Amino acid sequence: MKMLKTKTVVAVGLLIFATNLYAEIKVDKDVSYGTHERNVLDVYWDTDYKNAPIVFTIHGGAFKNGSKAYCNKDMQNLYMAKGCIVVSPNYRLKKEGTPITKDDCTLDIAMAVAYIQANANKYGGDPSKIVSTGASAGGYISAQIAYNKKWNWPADAKYKPEKLNIVGWFGNSPYLPPHVIKNVGAKDAPGFIMYGGKREHPATPAQQGHDMQATFNDKKIWSKMVYIDSLGHVPGKRVLFGPRSRDKETYEAFNQFLDMVFYGKGEPKGGDVIEVKKK
Repeated sequence: MKMLKTKTVVAVGLLIFATNLYAEIKVDKDVSYGTHERNVLDVYWDTDYKNAPIVFTIHGGAFKNGSKAYCNKDMQNLYMAKGCIVVSPNYRLKKEGTPITKDDCTLDIAMAVAYIQANANKYGGDPSKIVSTGASAGGYISAQIAYNKKWNWPADAKYKPEKLNIVGWFGNSPYLPPHVIKNVGAKDAPGFIMYGGKREHPATPAQQGHDMQATFNDKKIWSKMVYIDSLGHVPGKRVLFGPRSRDKETYEAFNQFLDMVFYGKGEPKGGDVIEVKKK
């Protein structure tokens, strides 16, 4: 009997190993989600995924610059270690001489989310579990994606859902004017907010993060804010994503946030501020 049991365990182990051999990390580059030349996105996924959650990484650049290359290897590794599909989109930019506005930038990303919702199965994704994340202008856009209640889809939009299936939001030094903060309503997605300190950009003062968190608390929505006194604008690549420079408490809290919104695991403490003193 012992011999049979040992053989069975070995056989199961070999089967699992053989199955994993066929899994492959893949990327689809420049997938078109709209009619403009910048309406393209990259998708990173594992061919072994089934009903995997989806993370959008939205670049910043004052709505005038930047690209989907913002999603670096550290970001990909962090999210894919949590079993997530990673989507990094481009969007139209406010270049001089063009009529493009930040609302157009936001609408582009809304169309990108709608496209992925409709095509999630291609990547083994769950279209009902999407987290919007972004840095600077991308943080503003990601907040709009998470908390805007009505979308006026253009006639040429490929998909026009009634809502975007956002279950969580992460903003890394986002630009958040009052009307964006006021969009947050009861039962909206939990939020994880990050701001730099004394050297933060004047358009993104940390007070905006405190105001956003106060709104979350008022609406009884889970939130956490990270304040990094010694760093300026968009500190996330060092404090969260960089494996050699990340802050342990912030990293653990963000992992708990992802576990909560994607997998329903645990009830991590919310409504507080992590203060990173030195980095």
